[in-house]
Amino acid sequence: MFLTGSLWLCAVAADHLPNKDTMIDWNGSLMLPPADGTTPNIGVAGAFAGIASGKLMIAGGANFPDGFPWTGATKIWHNTLYMYDFASAKWSVYDDYMPEPIAYGVSIGLPDGVMLIGGNNALGPVKSVYFLTETNGAPMLNLDMFPELPVPLSSAAGALVGRKVYLAGGVTNAGPEEASHTFLMLDLDNIEGGWHSLEPWPGTPLGYAVAAEADGKFYLFSGRDFGPGRETIPHKEGYCYDPVSGQWHILNGTFPFMAGTAVGIDNDIWFFGGVREILPTDPHHPGFPRSVCRYNPHTEELDTVAESPFPIAVTTTAVYIAPDKVIIASGEEKPGVRTPLVLQCTIDNP
Repeated sequence: MFLTGSLWLCAVAADHLPNKDTMIDWNGSLMLPPADGTTPNIGVAGAFAGIASGKLMIAGGANFPDGFPWTGATKIWHNTLYMYDFASAKWSVYDDYMPEPIAYGVSIGLPDGVMLIGGNNALGPVKSVYFLTETNGAPMLNLDMFPELPVPLSSAAGALVGRKVYLAGGVTNAGPEEASHTFLMLDLDNIEGGWHSLEPWPGTPLGYAVAAEADGKFYLFSGRDFGPGRETIPHKEGYCYDPVSGQWHILNGTFPFMAGTAVGIDNDIWFFGGVREILPTDPHHPGFPRSVCRYNPHTEELDTVAESPFPIAVTTTAVYIAPDKVIIASGEEKPGVRTPLVLQCTIDNP
């Protein structure tokens, strides 16, 4: 769902020089196991991911198991759950676990599990909101703990700010995709109140944007505007929403991180991968750059702090494990090409 005709977008790093004070220890040893027990896993894009009871959960996702977009292969959505136990260093695979094949939703980590919000399949976006936990070594999926979305929603950006879940942008229609101006909030202390529609950011509709929390505020970056009969336009703007005032403001600078992923760490925002330059979608596509960038909301400085020795996938989720670990759960290495790599990085940030 991230293809537009025969063009894709390739990331470039931020303009500042790397910060030598920050060190990242990269670990590329973890791979998704075979879903059927024997066939090597090619990876999935748009999977849900998070931590439940200390175990890594990766659910759903989509790929092209029989070829590539440029060869006419069909995209397939999946409902498999992969659970990794860090203590035993073992995977458990649960085939046909999700109620339906699904990908490109929003993952929100909570202290006792992961919210799996929206997403889509071959029929279009969905309204479902699930809660994935773990009990006695087995995963548990609650189908009705949280209210469903007021509109079907896929390829949105989301983050948890305090006890409130925010979702921005994405796609709400089936058929030819169109970016939306959706901005939703669910108060976890008032679940019965349901999702609230809020005033959106002061910019164009966006899909495939990137969101994160910092200092009690919701930040929205990049994305692209698109729809039937009009040109796809990538964006590099950044916005900040203050839940206290209910107001947005536009950030200084540019943020070329479309379809990337980000996490908030110590009130900074860390970007892993991202997309910018239009390149043909074909076998010669070079893949996406491997930059890690850090944004300080107080100084408004954006720096490149590291280059990964491994591919950093897009259309994926970065899972933050306090205080210093980030996991990037599979994803898209090139247009239409997935990676089974579950990239682990430990950040030494003095």
